[in-house]
Amino acid sequence: MPKVKVKNMEQLDVEIQRLQEKTRRLENELGERLDYLKGNYRSMAMNTVVPGIANSGVMGIVGGIAKTAWKSGAAKSVLTSALMTAIEFIGVRLGIKLFNNIRGKRHRRKAAKQQQGGAD
Repeated sequence: MPKVKVKNMEQLDVEIQRLQEKTRRLENELGERLDYLKGNYRSMAMNTVVPGIANSGVMGIVGGIAKTAWKSGAAKSVLTSALMTAIEFIGVRLGIKLFNNIRGKRHRRKAAKQQQGGAD
């Protein structure tokens, strides 16, 4: 809808009403999208990892096994430990890479200054 130039209070009231209706319509649309996402996030996530698995019977089996494993205290502990180890490993690798990048930049900058100083 094109923008309306408001010239008096009546037009302002009409424009406010129109914008409030638009806001309600957009809120309802957002709510519907959120409900759809809540209802389908599991199959969407599985399709992201393994395309086509959500439509097969494997999804129910995998989900059942995952639920059973997560309810088990020992399995939860092992999974949590493995996840933390993986996160720590990735963090250390990223930290080392970042440190090496910074050190490399400093080294290159220092070498360039020395080369400029020696050439003058």
